[in-house]
Amino acid sequence: SAAADAYVARIHESASWGGLFVAHHYTRYLGDLSGGQAIGRIIAREFGLADGVGTAFYSFEQVPKPKLYKDAYRARLDALPLDHVERERVLDEVRTVFSLNGGLFAEMTTHLDTYRR
Repeated sequence: SAAADAYVARIHESASWGGLFVAHHYTRYLGDLSGGQAIGRIIAREFGLADGVGTAFYSFEQVPKPKLYKDAYRARLDALPLDHVERERVLDEVRTVFSLNGGLFAEMTTHLDTYRR
């Protein structure tokens, strides 16, 4: 899909500096460990999916206690040796990632009837 291609391209671009890649990792892990869990359940219910089929993206089997993981992750982020400009660059990338993620959902929404079983 066009939205997925744009997202993947941005991930590849982020490899130019680790701080940008951290923004993608942050969005994936903290975002999906929070709201993503609910999204995965809704998708499974709405589309009659079971056993993680179609929702594996939202599965974090290696994270048994999400709150502890998220707290430790945030502490590590806070400890990164970034100056003010670098922090702003990471935050800008997080905003971009959220926008790209929104593009994925918007694109999927236009095809919902196609995806239904």
